Amino acid sequence: MKVILVLALMLCAVVVFASLAALGLEAKETWTTVAAALAVTTAIISAWTAQQVLELQQKALLPDCYPTIDVASRYGLVQLRVTNFGGSVARNIRLDWDKPLLNSKGKVVKFTEWESKPDIAILLPKESVCLLIDGAVDFFSQCKDLNWSGNISFEGADGVRVEQQFHLSAEKYQTSLSYSDEEPKTHFQLQKIPDEIRQLREEIKRLRSSIEKGRG
Repeated sequence: MKVILVLALMLCAVVVFASLAALGLEAKETWTTVAAALAVTTAIISAWTAQQVLELQQKALLPDCYPTIDVASRYGLVQLRVTNFGGSVARNIRLDWDKPLLNSKGKVVKFTEWESKPDIAILLPKESVCLLIDGAVDFFSQCKDLNWSGNISFEGADGVRVEQQFHLSAEKYQTSLSYSDEEPKTHFQLQKIPDEIRQLREEIKRLRSSIEKGRG
């Protein structure tokens, strides 16, 4: 489509210059031809803009999967997150690393142990899935190289497989704040309340039992 529009624009330019050369500036036919050519040029530019908008809309509807390092979602944990940023479902997602992603114990971090199966079977539009890498303290103290790269591939609804490069880095999290507010830490502390209440209940039971035995 773009090639056709470019050719049409070039043809308009040729017509204008040919008219000027053949009829001269004084002829009415020359300016009629120029006006017609300008009208066609305006239509071509409008068609070009519409084509660009259509291509952007079509691209937005395609699946678009990309991995990231996530240190903000879970308090004190580092996760590998894969998100489908596109507008349609992605299937059979595979991650091929240039070098393996390792945790502080030297274990390879990956979504599946089976080479014949995809890392992630399916991701809906805007959906993401996480995999625990390590605790934040151990990870940043033990792991020296915090940059990774590789290729991620996936299939769209039409079954066509798409492959693109990815680059990850966790270096920025070494000295920066992991959280913009205290909400993750608050949620983490709140999760401890049930265990604390359970321990308190057990202590009360033991204390009551000791008191009853003392009375007896």
